[in-house]
Amino acid sequence: MMHFRRLMGIVALAILVACAQAGNPITPSTGTSAVRSAAAPAYRVLSYTYHVMPLRTSSRGTRPNAGGLMYPDDLTNYGGPMMKSAAAHNIYVNCPAKNQSCWGSPEAFQTGLKGSSFAGMLAQYTGSGPNAYGFADSTAVSFTVFKGTALYENDLFAIIHQVAAKVKKSGYADIYHVFLPKGTDTCFDFSKQCYSPDHNPTFWFCAYHGTVKFSDLGLVIYSIEPYQDISFCATKKSSGASEVTNSTISTLAHETFEAITDPGPRLAWYNYVGGEVADECEFFVSQVKIKGVVYNSQPMYSNKYHACATKP
Repeated sequence: MMHFRRLMGIVALAILVACAQAGNPITPSTGTSAVRSAAAPAYRVLSYTYHVMPLRTSSRGTRPNAGGLMYPDDLTNYGGPMMKSAAAHNIYVNCPAKNQSCWGSPEAFQTGLKGSSFAGMLAQYTGSGPNAYGFADSTAVSFTVFKGTALYENDLFAIIHQVAAKVKKSGYADIYHVFLPKGTDTCFDFSKQCYSPDHNPTFWFCAYHGTVKFSDLGLVIYSIEPYQDISFCATKKSSGASEVTNSTISTLAHETFEAITDPGPRLAWYNYVGGEVADECEFFVSQVKIKGVVYNSQPMYSNKYHACATKP
């Protein structure tokens, strides 16, 4: 529920990346590809914004009357940009298998989201139909963590920049989801707010989405998706998906819907009491059927129904 905007000039750190087959450059596809080892060119981060998803079952993330959704919860359009279409680019960091398996099966959900009734909920905010949002490609990245087990903003920006430069997509039609493996923490620079299930005093959020403006690539939309099958972030298994998959896709859906309806830097669809479209419904779980598979996922807020919903 927290929005932040920072201005800075950062020279990128070199990112260490490994390829599944040595010598092969990235080939974006609906399968898993890899980035060649190379030193990233110097660039600057001109500005960035982020919006965090608080812990699902902690008083630190609970707002008053979370179960009493009524007209005061309706979202208002403040005129900021939206994603009229969105291609998802997954980045799998430090997964031994170099694919989605460390996080269950998020790609099946993302692929099925296109054209689904769940994605159809977005039309009331963006004016675009459910076919405007789908999965594009994935990239496996190996990154050396220099400080314990935590990745900081500079680390994440280096990863995002390296992949976005290879994919050659940026702006408001593409979103990069950075998946972090189990046991990897992440913190904001100069802050004690982290995803740190191994250190409760700083454990404040499950995930977040944001924007970063690079001096050479321009604006990039992204989300940070740490491992979700842990206390305060997890979603139980369903008839069609494991607990790991449901935990991953429920948070991924949260960040995807919010990035589409309120990517930043300026506010688009927002409610100053409840936050963004997914914040309003974070503490609920619904069954969502995608391509015949039943998932457990949080619903999204609907201005049409003045309540949480999973279909238009």
